[in-house]
Amino acid sequence: MPHMEACSKISEIIQGYRHNEFGVYDISHVERWVAQFNVDEQETVILETLKILKQNYITLDSFTQLVNIVIDSNQIYRGEKDNYWQTVSLLDIQKNGSSQDELNDILVKTISERYSVRDIVGRESDEFIYLDDFIFSGNRLLADMHDWIANFAPNGCRVCIITIGWFTYGQWRTKNKLKEIAKEFGKNINFMFASYSNFRLENRLYRKDFSEILWPTESITNLDGYGDWLRDEAFDPKYRQVNGVDNKIFSSLRREKYERIMFKYGLKIMGLSSQNSSVVKPLGYSTFRGFGFGSMVFSFRNCPNNNPLVFWWGDPNANPSHPFSKWYPLLQRKTYG
Repeated sequence: MPHMEACSKISEIIQGYRHNEFGVYDISHVERWVAQFNVDEQETVILETLKILKQNYITLDSFTQLVNIVIDSNQIYRGEKDNYWQTVSLLDIQKNGSSQDELNDILVKTISERYSVRDIVGRESDEFIYLDDFIFSGNRLLADMHDWIANFAPNGCRVCIITIGWFTYGQWRTKNKLKEIAKEFGKNINFMFASYSNFRLENRLYRKDFSEILWPTESITNLDGYGDWLRDEAFDPKYRQVNGVDNKIFSSLRREKYERIMFKYGLKIMGLSSQNSSVVKPLGYSTFRGFGFGSMVFSFRNCPNNNPLVFWWGDPNANPSHPFSKWYPLLQRKTYG
């Protein structure tokens, strides 16, 4: 196995993922995942994956640091720090999974220690916080907020949506949709978004050549099965053009080959099942026609399904006759019914 040191470093980064729900992610786990790629592809896969995980794996510590920054942010409390934390309401309205509960617990614990404040979740207020780790498409946030705005939000209030980061198109779309929902239900709601400024990632179409997601070049067109997939997907592909500009997520030397590999094996994985939903794409779930979302952001809580299939698709404990047994994931996803 090439680059054992890099495999070991990846293992160190993902240790404790989902509190070891899927087992201990040691070096042999990483090597088993890498071994599924062709030998001449493994060096690119392991080195680029390590580079990306180093900066884009959201750890429990990084989220705790965000919470402390939020508590001290004048942008959030607007000069009324002590009074703000005595009166603000923390929203707990996420429908799927327990991620918001887990993140809210961190904020509540920190605030209670610093301000002796209790019971800030779901109380009456005109100031609200919606806490999550990242905005991808924004679909989940919109679904959560739609019901709350329609049935529970006061007629006038401010909602601070706080995340570690976001994708530019997802945040822009979410902000505009939220304004439309509030208007639909006759609510005067001021939505404010806050995140680390260096974790706002580019994924807009007109900026595709500067994108910070996987966005393949035309080199993928000669992959086996690409033509059949493109006919089924039925869209006009917009390929990224290599422009030589440094990218904060990807290495310039490996990016094009890495995208091609991720797409190639995404196609392979899609071919393992005849029951794929229309949102399943080689580079991750997406409601839009195309290659897939292409996110390369990871979290200690769960691997986003907006990431390429090669990272999270599959289940080593699945029945051998089930498609999930045919691919070994690096970061297995917890799915919600």
